Amino acid sequence: MQSLALRSHHFGRRLSIRLKSSVAAASKKKDDVILPTKEQLHMLAYRAAIPMVGFGFMDNLVMITAGEAIDSTLGVALGISTMTAAGFGQCCSDVAGNLSGGTVDAAVTRMKLQHHGLSENQLDLKISRMYKLLGACVGVVTGCLLGMSCLLFMDTDKADRARKAKELKSIFDHIMTEGRALFNADRATLFMLDEEKHELWSQIATGTKGIIKVHEDEGIAGACLQSGKIINIENAYDDKRFNQEVDGVTGFTTKSVLAISVKNETGKCIGVIQMLNKKDKDDKVTSFGIDDEKLISMMANHVTSFIKIVDG
Repeated sequence: MQSLALRSHHFGRRLSIRLKSSVAAASKKKDDVILPTKEQLHMLAYRAAIPMVGFGFMDNLVMITAGEAIDSTLGVALGISTMTAAGFGQCCSDVAGNLSGGTVDAAVTRMKLQHHGLSENQLDLKISRMYKLLGACVGVVTGCLLGMSCLLFMDTDKADRARKAKELKSIFDHIMTEGRALFNADRATLFMLDEEKHELWSQIATGTKGIIKVHEDEGIAGACLQSGKIINIENAYDDKRFNQEVDGVTGFTTKSVLAISVKNETGKCIGVIQMLNKKDKDDKVTSFGIDDEKLISMMANHVTSFIKIVDG
């Protein structure tokens, strides 16, 4: 037993010595590797950067383009959030990356970039790995920034405007439809102000098709916008402010009119609500009364509140 233990002890010592010798030899061999020159390291980083420029460009370009398309179509129609649309855009980008990976590699190969001339041992050095990683990082960031250039040619607020317009139309449609019934009027119209074009256009107009546009100071709606006060007219054709051309275009005959301006939080007029031709119990056109003026004032306040909510 003692002899066996002694042999095991000697075997263990020899094995330990051999392992230490191997590690020392490997370390010495690694220490003997010639350090790459600056030119070689720069070329290594350059070769690592070029493919990543292509991948970064493709990734961001597809993600932004697809995400924007999804956001402005399905996002508006189905109520999908912008972040969800961006997620779908990233899925499209990942698929495109897999499909175009060979194309990018082939394009880089055709460039016939100068070889760095480093051996496997030299590439395994820490300095070489650092330069290669740095080159790849710079390449992918550069590619992503180039891919973002498509934003210069996109209407990035299109989806938000469409989403707000849909919400406003739904709310205003309900208000004006119900409002017309409350006033027992033939027609209810909500005009919104386009400050750039200096015109009022009909956001919602019951009983009409298409959009009605008038200058911001034209007609009864324009006069109401400019004054900021309620206008109550028994017979529109007896009022000089009335624009008869609108009746000519729509084929409608206006008699009694009740109009009020819609204001924002700061008190600035941004639109006009207009009721036309109030009917009595006998279904004959009559004038709007004091109670109608109070009711339309409440409606204008509700519209202001809804605009504030939608605009956030």
